[in-house]
Amino acid sequence: MLLGLVLLSGCSATTSQKSSAKDTSVKTTYVSKRTKGNQKAWATAKAESQALSESAKKLSESESTLKKADEQASSQAASLSSSHAESVEAVKASSSSAASVAAEQSEAASKSESKSAASAAEAQSKAATQSSSTKPSRANNFSGDTDTAQQGRIIGNSRSKIYHVEYGHNYRMSGKNVVYFNTEAQAQAAGYRKSLR
Repeated sequence: MLLGLVLLSGCSATTSQKSSAKDTSVKTTYVSKRTKGNQKAWATAKAESQALSESAKKLSESESTLKKADEQASSQAASLSSSHAESVEAVKASSSSAASVAAEQSEAASKSESKSAASAAEAQSKAATQSSSTKPSRANNFSGDTDTAQQGRIIGNSRSKIYHVEYGHNYRMSGKNVVYFNTEAQAQAAGYRKSLR
């Protein structure tokens, strides 16, 4: 029996040593795997840190670039506003001189227009008095008794804006549409055209 105990105790000692060696190797392997995982995590964190550092540098560079651009823009705006003010003054000066020239020209034009209007009115009144003195007194405004082939007369129709000369065909028209002219030039100046027949 004693022998059996010794054997059993030896076996148990061997078994316990084997299992503790197994535990040690498993723990060592596990720890080394854990260390490799930490190394990967460390490398990843370091790479992220470097990327963030570079991003921060780029951000600070872009901020300085933006500050420089802002300063340049403000200086350009100041120079543009001063040049704009100068150009506005130049435009005001040129527009005032142009306005005075235009006023002088319009005054001269209105004087010439008033003279021409007065002379035209005078000529028209003379023509009206001449035509009224030569107009037959027996003309009926509602009948077709006006004869276009009258000797020495140019007769126009106020509705059709056509004038008839003395040697043309004889047309009869209502007296209320008759307009008398002394010359063909007067009829054309009044906007009438010569009859085609």
